[in-house]
Amino acid sequence: MLSLVRWYNVFVLTCALYLSAIYMLNPDIPKLDLLSDIYLHMNVLGISCLVMAGYIINGFYDFEKDMVNQPSQTIFGRVVSKSFCFNSYVILLVSGLLLSAFSGWKVFVLNAVFSFGLWFYSHKLRKKPLTGEIGASILTIAPFASVSIYYMNTNLTILLFVGYIFALTITREVIKRMVSLKGDLIVGEKSIPIIFGIRKCKYIILSFMIASMVMILVLSPNILHKDIVYYFGASFLLIFVSTFILRASKTPTQFNLINNIYKAMLAFAIASIVFY
Repeated sequence: MLSLVRWYNVFVLTCALYLSAIYMLNPDIPKLDLLSDIYLHMNVLGISCLVMAGYIINGFYDFEKDMVNQPSQTIFGRVVSKSFCFNSYVILLVSGLLLSAFSGWKVFVLNAVFSFGLWFYSHKLRKKPLTGEIGASILTIAPFASVSIYYMNTNLTILLFVGYIFALTITREVIKRMVSLKGDLIVGEKSIPIIFGIRKCKYIILSFMIASMVMILVLSPNILHKDIVYYFGASFLLIFVSTFILRASKTPTQFNLINNIYKAMLAFAIASIVFY
């Protein structure tokens, strides 16, 4: 069950929300004072429940494709029964919304829209080329908006940082389509590589990579005096190297190498928040 709800991704997201609340949104408030706020914990826990529910419903709609691409790792319906998964989905969804309600009506409304977006993405949006990838990327950064609304606080640097995360995420989403091309073909899903072809899809990925590097250059003047600049310098270099790997990639294994690089960059982006 922990594998089905992607416990690692939820753990990383939870850490990211706490770190952004402490180091980005409220850098001048003592950490212990922030961590004593029970409503912050309710909001973060509520978001985590909604994300886990989203992974369950996504596993339901991705079942056939996952059985083709990674049959040994497919949990839904094979290791964990569908009825148990559905009951868990309902419990997590209701728990997430109830917890969100304690953090204020604005947070509740945003998290309710977020939970609907997770279902809509799994049911409809993910099947549409490019729109699905954009939707997945927006849903990735939506929890940060929830925390920002809770504190009613944001600034240009945070917006640029979230924009950078969005650029990384959408790049990885398209690359994942290249990795899962075989499964998409078998189940008849119209993904970007299938509609535009591998060559044009590479250009789409390259454009997102360039956008990420431009985002780093725009963000740089605001972080030159902060230690986090070292992370962005390393990321710029990794993205630059990834463009050459992309050019030479032809097999799912080669595209998966870029996917793993981007996965690492996203994980380190979260860890780098403490140096903000």
